[in-house]
Amino acid sequence: MSDAASSRRGAAGDDGPASASRALGARIRALRQSRGMTLTQVAVQAELSHSFLSQVERGLERMSMTSLFRVAQALGTTQQALLTDDADAAPRGAGSFHVFRASEATPLDAGGSPMRVLARDHPRFVPMVMSGTFTEDLWWVHDEEEFVYVLQGRLVVVLEAEEFALEAGDAVYYQGGIRHRWRTDPGESVQVLTVKEGSAGAH
Repeated sequence: MSDAASSRRGAAGDDGPASASRALGARIRALRQSRGMTLTQVAVQAELSHSFLSQVERGLERMSMTSLFRVAQALGTTQQALLTDDADAAPRGAGSFHVFRASEATPLDAGGSPMRVLARDHPRFVPMVMSGTFTEDLWWVHDEEEFVYVLQGRLVVVLEAEEFALEAGDAVYYQGGIRHRWRTDPGESVQVLTVKEGSAGAH
């Protein structure tokens, strides 16, 4: 997608975070309905309240990565598919591109800070910048391979039974299927660049 196309989209009623939240909510609702699932069914499987998920679908609430992960699992998809599958996007052609602007909004938060998704329109890989705090409240397991680079701060990455403390400039790469979780030191925040395989491997 060209920068001009991105600009045209922004001009068409894009009001920042609210627009991004509505787009994510619409994708969740459409996929839920295509699966023949009720709000209550998805909420129960995702361990979220019915009212919160209803607000998310209407674009009135922002989700955390943990909540999105649980919703994606309940719907049989991935976080990155929900974040980047723009229904109104034209099919990617040879030589297409997208310029990310710092002003682009995100419907997610990581530890209370916005999480920036740096690609869109069915990308082959999904780069994201997360800033905030992380706790070991959930083991993450997904089929996609993942690369994590620490930009600022200190991040502890647990891979199965092994634990690694990463400082700024350190990185880790792990294959899909590996149980992992992240944590930051109490009262400390971190900024990381993470890149996952996208949902467009067949494109």
